Amino acid sequence: MAQSYKVILWKTDGSEQEIIFDKKPAWEKIYPLINAELIQICKGFITGFSNRSFEMLTDEESKYNNKERNERATVAWYNWQVRTGHACIIGDYIAGDIAIVQKVA
Repeated sequence: MAQSYKVILWKTDGSEQEIIFDKKPAWEKIYPLINAELIQICKGFITGFSNRSFEMLTDEESKYNNKERNERATVAWYNWQVRTGHACIIGDYIAGDIAIVQKVA
């Protein structure tokens, strides 16, 4: 049986969108979804979304390009830091839309 994948987009306006792919999408498919030319991987954790840490694909140049703060992704990133003992620069945040790739069983 073939595996399918869903890409969950968390937008800066607070909305969420899901897109289904027949196979794991290459980053070339992700770039336009988050309006990015370079992807940075950040970790996140939110109870109720996943019971484990997950990867968030973000625009590497989002702050340079003055993209808006993504509250949901920032909270997930802060939660991951607390959970794992990591830390960031005070006041840092995730900007722009983000993508999460999940395998669909």
